[in-house]
Amino acid sequence: MNILVTNDDGIEAANLHALAKAAMECANVRVVAPKQEQSGVGHSFSFYRSLHYAPAENFPCEAFWVDGTPADCMKFALKHIYKDLNFDLVISGVNNGDNAGVASFYSGTVGAAREAALWKVPAIAVSLQRQSDMALEYALKWVQETLRKGLFKDMPKQTLWNFNVPPCTKENPCKGVKVSTTSTSMFNDYYVEAESSKNYLGKETAYLVNEDSAAGGKPRAANGELKAYNLMGNKAPDLREGTDDWWLSQGYASLSPQSIDLTDRVEYERLSKNYT
Repeated sequence: MNILVTNDDGIEAANLHALAKAAMECANVRVVAPKQEQSGVGHSFSFYRSLHYAPAENFPCEAFWVDGTPADCMKFALKHIYKDLNFDLVISGVNNGDNAGVASFYSGTVGAAREAALWKVPAIAVSLQRQSDMALEYALKWVQETLRKGLFKDMPKQTLWNFNVPPCTKENPCKGVKVSTTSTSMFNDYYVEAESSKNYLGKETAYLVNEDSAAGGKPRAANGELKAYNLMGNKAPDLREGTDDWWLSQGYASLSPQSIDLTDRVEYERLSKNYT
């Protein structure tokens, strides 16, 4: 059994190493992951920018980093690095932070799994609502059980599983796994002015403007540097019973099947009646 492992936290993430080691007890494992942190990039990929890759050190199995997004890693792995190897499953994670509900649209972790599913490779995204040794151990044991029992083998083509683990403590261990729907509860987003401007790698950046380009009321600091704004907010709680967010709030791990087919069947039928 051949397993391809990736993440969005980057090739050096401890959870990625832990996932690779756990999966190796059940299958042949390869790792292709982003060179740097790529959280929140969703399913974005590189088209106008060239990609580079190289072997990654300190892994117990063959591993490469790619200087792109998680989706880049999957596309590049499946269509270049391992184009002659058939993978039975892709596992993306283990992410530090849950990717339940609408977070799955923004998640690089889920984006990698979705890219694999597009190529008809079964895929699972694994995330922790809050990082802890117990939560990570629970996630890894679930992965191993899934591999040993071959539970993923009947997954329909172009489908992925989104698995999220709630906070786990000795006093409040995870109660089990519940199959769930994907919550549609949106974030309470807002922006705050930042003291300094940083790019996605955490490096400080500055965008200087002259008087002409700053005309028309564009926000800028007195020295001509454009003001910086950072996104803040939290996901609004979804109390609808049966959603992934709801099960997590009840202390259960959520397992949400997601499909590449985005067609709204009800609206399709309604529109078909008007365009016959």
